[in-house]
Amino acid sequence: MNNQPFRGEINLEAWLDRHHIDVIRTQATNLEGVSIGKYCNRGKFTKTLPGGHNVADIALAMDIAGTPHLTFWHSFRHETLGDIALRPDLDTLVPDGTDLNLGHCIGDFVQVDGSPINLCPRTNLNRLVGEIYDMGYEVKASCELEFYLFRDSFADARRKKYQNLQPIGASKLQTVYLLRNAFHARTFMAEVTRRLNYLGIGWEAWNDENGSGQIELNLTPSDPVNIADAVVRTKQIIYEVAVDQGMSATFMAHPVRGYSSGMHIHHSLTREGEAAFYDVDKPDNRSDLLRHWVGGMIETMPGAVSYLCPTVNSLRRLTEFSAPPTTATWGEENKSCALRLITRSAGLSRIEHRLGAADLNPYLGLGVILAGGISGVRHSIEPPEELAQIGWGLPESFERLPRTVNSTSAALQNDAYLKEVLGTEEVEYWIKTRKLAWLSFHTEGGDPDSKKPAQWEYDRYFEIV
Repeated sequence: MNNQPFRGEINLEAWLDRHHIDVIRTQATNLEGVSIGKYCNRGKFTKTLPGGHNVADIALAMDIAGTPHLTFWHSFRHETLGDIALRPDLDTLVPDGTDLNLGHCIGDFVQVDGSPINLCPRTNLNRLVGEIYDMGYEVKASCELEFYLFRDSFADARRKKYQNLQPIGASKLQTVYLLRNAFHARTFMAEVTRRLNYLGIGWEAWNDENGSGQIELNLTPSDPVNIADAVVRTKQIIYEVAVDQGMSATFMAHPVRGYSSGMHIHHSLTREGEAAFYDVDKPDNRSDLLRHWVGGMIETMPGAVSYLCPTVNSLRRLTEFSAPPTTATWGEENKSCALRLITRSAGLSRIEHRLGAADLNPYLGLGVILAGGISGVRHSIEPPEELAQIGWGLPESFERLPRTVNSTSAALQNDAYLKEVLGTEEVEYWIKTRKLAWLSFHTEGGDPDSKKPAQWEYDRYFEIV
């Protein structure tokens, strides 16, 4: 069966005919990282091009529970509730492979007249990639997705209030890379990777992770927008395969006692095809660009926590000796730091950002990471001393990263560098969305003093993020 994407084609109607596509599912990502869109009849889809179909402006202005933002406003919105458009990016148009008359297309939120909306996560990431290109560099990124897989269906999980679910696997021991656990997930992951292959999403490996029933899936490096597109599509595929197989899967960052789920993000820069983070003439192989890039990411990291650990639940990850970093530190091949550098060769030179939670919005997460690097280069920010020891249990002289909604919001509010690159209005609007979530947590059943996730967190995050 022909499963070539539309990218590079000229005649859309001929491509749709060749793939027997009658319905196109559009997809865009709101601030919460939730995929939204419509199933469009082929005629409707093609008729509305290039502008796309309309959606209510609250699609980009509501919380994860569907509550509209009515007590604060962004300039893209109408004074009353109005429409914006979801404009398809035809380079992302692909056939489904499972539902044989279905196609998929990712898009951006724009005004109905076609003008861009800066608050759109995908639009903003595209802009940042363009800024780096204007600096003379190209970016590649990849993501490691972690999630929990349970034998219980979503319906059964709901009835059990998401408690005492049966994880996939042979052992409840907290053992990473255990092949006997992975063996039990092979049928599920075989279908996931089959669908990834069909949609043209590159993947490198998957394995059993530390948590009981936890799986990690590594995606193939690509440009940041493509990899963010791949992440949102992969999450949707994992959800759909779980539904089809009578199981449940969650990207909720901290759903069970023990290990939480993260999303480690790797990235590298090149100039004219050569590794820009690598300098063979330096004794440590680290270029001046890399030094300032790291300096900017470390300087902006307290504010970046708000984007990288965006929920009450994901902030629970940031505890000592539990795998996620707790300080703004960096080190060569040091997985206990927030930034792990790999500079032993030009081909491998990259930065692994280890702070991100599984529930982050990939467009915003990649965006805030790149914004930190851009700031470092613009302002020649020097990094602190490299950490050459374990990054947990450090003396109090090492400032801890903020771990509450209020402290992460305050750090972001005070970060002039991130506001400069991401946009002041966009940053301040994001902060208001975090404070709304904090208010909902405290008024709708959350327990701020409990170390265990509240039922409010399960109801809000287990099936949606």
